[in-house]
Amino acid sequence: MWLLYGANGTTGRLVLRVWRAHFPDLPPPLLGGRRETELRALAQAYGLSYQAFPLTTLQNLELPKEIRLIANLAGPYRYTSEPWLKYCLQQGRDYLDICGEWPVFAQLYAAAEEYAQKGLAVITGAGYDTVAGETALTLFRARYPQAQDLRLAIYAEGGFSAGTARAALGVLSAGEVYWQEGQLQPGPTQTCQYRLPDGRTRTFRSAPLAELITYPAWNPELRTLRTYVGLPPKLQRWQGVVQWLSKQAIVQALIGWLLEQYRTTLADRMTLTGRAYAIADSIGAPAYGVFESPQPYWATAWLVLRSLQLYLKEGAAAGVASAFARWQKALWEGLPTQIHWQPKTTPQG
Repeated sequence: MWLLYGANGTTGRLVLRVWRAHFPDLPPPLLGGRRETELRALAQAYGLSYQAFPLTTLQNLELPKEIRLIANLAGPYRYTSEPWLKYCLQQGRDYLDICGEWPVFAQLYAAAEEYAQKGLAVITGAGYDTVAGETALTLFRARYPQAQDLRLAIYAEGGFSAGTARAALGVLSAGEVYWQEGQLQPGPTQTCQYRLPDGRTRTFRSAPLAELITYPAWNPELRTLRTYVGLPPKLQRWQGVVQWLSKQAIVQALIGWLLEQYRTTLADRMTLTGRAYAIADSIGAPAYGVFESPQPYWATAWLVLRSLQLYLKEGAAAGVASAFARWQKALWEGLPTQIHWQPKTTPQG
């Protein structure tokens, strides 16, 4: 049995839909979260049990002994990761999340030895962005094994959740960084352009992603890694304003409040038929790879359940590792994905 914390959030609800439709053989989750009314309704709809509690009461939380794994789907992880990890250390339970916030990863990997010594498996980055990014980088290096200076760019369609937006604001406020020869370095904002498989060209802005921590952790020979996110055409002209606003505490608080008020609206407007693209590139390579996969939130729900399936079947070694570092291409089993190799015809920026 496993705990699904954040069950009433956008991703949590999708996980339940995908679980019932595609993973009926997996054991049922115990639903967890802060909002009892919403949890009760979900539990009734799926015939499941639930427990409502805030993270501030974890030290007194009693879960069924059968719970082997805590699946924490509630962000921003700068607030939720540490309490759950402390709880798992105390209770001897393994942990899984879909974190994409590089400052959280930096703290987590710095403490990796402690989790390994205590026998705790920390399966982190089990969501679309980290899994797809590491997939694209791995496929690119398989084709160009000499590449040591890499770029990763993510472009996703279909909308976003309130939780993702709050997490992104926190990451942007931490400033620009990139990976160089064993450590993170501050760097200036950069832009580049890539052509998608359907012919559209998109502009990408440098942004620190989780792969700056997770990928070099198991590819230590890497020299440099820079990460970028795709900007919708309507937002390209406002990128400087967005970056400045993200660093203002009062603005962050206001946006956080607004996102909380409109979280249901954002979830309702999400389009699950969109596509997502993770682009891997290197200076000097004749082509760049575009890893195409289903809409990010749908893919995340699938990847969480596939991670759980592999965890129950194969187990997970103690210590900290991303889901892709643990299971690689097996994670994508059952999802339609494709790698496109786009020849370079113009400078990428």
